[in-house]
Amino acid sequence: MKKLAKLTRESVWENQLKGNLNTIEEIRTDTLNDLELLSEDFQHLHLVVTSVQQNYAALLKQNSQMRAMLLQVVDECFCWQGNRCDRCNAILQLLSNRQLP
Repeated sequence: MKKLAKLTRESVWENQLKGNLNTIEEIRTDTLNDLELLSEDFQHLHLVVTSVQQNYAALLKQNSQMRAMLLQVVDECFCWQGNRCDRCNAILQLLSNRQLP
């Protein structure tokens, strides 16, 4: 009987060990899957940030072109510096971010 009990204890220990090893392997597999999903999320986030950067750069370029065009309108106007017409004053105030009176 002692031998049977001893085998049973060893059998239980072996089964627990195998179960623990299987659990560890499942955790490792799940971790690898999670890391892969996280990597995909980062790749998507990188694409989104790149798109936002490109859109912002295009917006800054358009703003710069608009500013240059407005300054050209002021330069080509028949009024002169220090005595600007209402339209040119409005443009200059807009460009300087000052409130109109």
